[in-house]
Amino acid sequence: MTKYIKIRNQIAGLVLTAFFLGGTLYSTQVEAKENKENRIEKSFTIDYKTVDRVIVLEKFLEKYNSPLIGEADIFVRVADKLGLDYRLLPAISCMESTCGKFLIPRTYNAWGWGIYGNNVIGFSSWEEGIEKVGEGIAKNYVAKGLTTPEKMAPVYTPPNSTNWRNGVRFFMNQMDELAMGI
Repeated sequence: MTKYIKIRNQIAGLVLTAFFLGGTLYSTQVEAKENKENRIEKSFTIDYKTVDRVIVLEKFLEKYNSPLIGEADIFVRVADKLGLDYRLLPAISCMESTCGKFLIPRTYNAWGWGIYGNNVIGFSSWEEGIEKVGEGIAKNYVAKGLTTPEKMAPVYTPPNSTNWRNGVRFFMNQMDELAMGI
């Protein structure tokens, strides 16, 4: 008797890779068939859809009533230019300043970048902040192999790395969920 098994599985790692590499979602379907010699034969089907990352960020930032909503295209442009995950900077802003709502006035620093003790770094605009923080993360973290919130957390925020890591990952996952619904 021939057995047919159909398995449909959304692979989280592949989805995250797809977002990082251009906003394409992949799903796989595996069909396994046992033949007369009791050998398993497999065939694969890969489906995909392209996701507009700017729309994902706009919906995400709108959900949190963020003043950064008008910068969604800047987030994507800077991430692409620097080889960053497009979700990273918005997620950090949500963890550090409730998506840009609570920060030192007129600093445009939603990332807590260089803010410790009496030290404060400010930017002239959201765009400059996104670009400078993106450059700093690319140089000081990603170039050193610290490419995920889990790897970045002990360096970015050593006193509270577990909470920071979990919060940034939470916001990134929310963006993934929004992307799946678009």
